[in-house]
Amino acid sequence: MEPSLRSSTQRGVECKLRRTDPALHETMKRFVESLCPDVRISQYADLNFAAKRIETDTWYWLEPLAGGKVGYLIFLPDQPVIWIDDQFKQSFKIQMCVSCDVYKKHSVMIASLNKTDCMLRLEDAWVMEGKSLLNDPFTKRWNELLDFYSEDYKEDMKLQQGLRIQPASFAPLCSAEGWMAQQTPPTMMWAQGEKAYRRLRVQIQEYEKRENNKAIVPPFFYAEAEEKALKLSKKPMFIKEVAELGSKDQGSKEPVVAKAVAHEEYPDTYNLWIKGVKRGFAAVQDIDLSRVLREVTKRNKEVMVQVEWNEEFNMYQIVSQA
Repeated sequence: MEPSLRSSTQRGVECKLRRTDPALHETMKRFVESLCPDVRISQYADLNFAAKRIETDTWYWLEPLAGGKVGYLIFLPDQPVIWIDDQFKQSFKIQMCVSCDVYKKHSVMIASLNKTDCMLRLEDAWVMEGKSLLNDPFTKRWNELLDFYSEDYKEDMKLQQGLRIQPASFAPLCSAEGWMAQQTPPTMMWAQGEKAYRRLRVQIQEYEKRENNKAIVPPFFYAEAEEKALKLSKKPMFIKEVAELGSKDQGSKEPVVAKAVAHEEYPDTYNLWIKGVKRGFAAVQDIDLSRVLREVTKRNKEVMVQVEWNEEFNMYQIVSQA
């Protein structure tokens, strides 16, 4: 799964990205929304929920791009290449040299952008030259992306004005064993399934325990005993651990009114307060509700919602606006 191509070009001095005008931004947003009924790139998951999903498929880890935001890289006929974030809040024109076939019929990729570090990381392909890949296995989509990177894209650092464009590097789930040796485990990791186009946004540090002020990560991922090497073709065994959450309160199973504030970085995730007490995060699973709350939080920082405890996710879930 790890791409063999690596750019040897030195990093540019600066990265200049131009914002799109409002009309073009809206055009790109509507185009992405037309791809399928639910175009969210990720879904929140704690380790217990991730365990259930991972048991039924082959999955891979992807470390989030430090300081970056995930979004859609869009190629449309007679339009500049556009990157728009997954919450449709901002978009930029990306200057890059690609084959005309790529956007002759339109193409859409998933990519993370870090403007400060001048990095655009290619992570998935949803549409390529007019053909939807959403029903294809991830490995096929990934091979399509690598074909694009090696055959249809030509690096031109002068044109890109300092922006580095590279494919991501995925790792097998059993590589999580290495977290045991880390002083501080990852805060969050992407988990990409072979049969899923939407990946899981798996929270990690919520499950850490402490001993002598050192972080100890529960050993929830292990390779089979006879597997010594990390191989993508082998699926590791998942061992569930009892999560030690910051709050013992499992919440009410009846809807409860709460104050929600959109998370600064993760889509469809909200900081939650119930009766003035912070209760961690709450997720939105319904696409229509997601759009409503997104519009409301553009005008108001806080929104009153109804939440209920979701046993499967081991967290609160927003079910409606209050």
